[in-house]
Amino acid sequence: MKKFILLTSIVLSGCATSARDCDLHAQDPSFITKLSCATSGGYRQQIDNKEQEVRLSQYENNSAKQQQAYIENRQKNLSKKLKNEQAQLNAVRSDLSQVLAQLKSSKTQSSEQQREILRLQDLQKQSLNASNASEITEIEQKVAEAKQRVKLLEDANMLR
Repeated sequence: MKKFILLTSIVLSGCATSARDCDLHAQDPSFITKLSCATSGGYRQQIDNKEQEVRLSQYENNSAKQQQAYIENRQKNLSKKLKNEQAQLNAVRSDLSQVLAQLKSSKTQSSEQQREILRLQDLQKQSLNASNASEITEIEQKVAEAKQRVKLLEDANMLR
């Protein structure tokens, strides 16, 4: 009878144990609590919860690594694009300076040449504020047009 009462009390205490009571790191749990946790699956539930936390952390870590790689790749591409645009802008500015110097060095200064010099100086100012590829391309086109006008002016001066 005593064994039956002891067995009944152990079984009933197993039913009364919650998963929270089955902390794997609990300070000195009683024998009954340990037995109850082992028989009720409380320990297994604690292990499953911890494994799920580890899997979630691994997933979040992998996701963060992928996001970091994406950001680094995007940053590289933007840096490369910026360098290309800067090189293009420097080439346009150099070309513009050459055309302007060529026009200023002309022996005869007609009013048309004076207007062209002012346009080119204005274009130089615009080139200082250029901040994207479309603005650079626009300035490039204007420089090409200015080159043609300067060539026409020079040809007209030679005929005089």
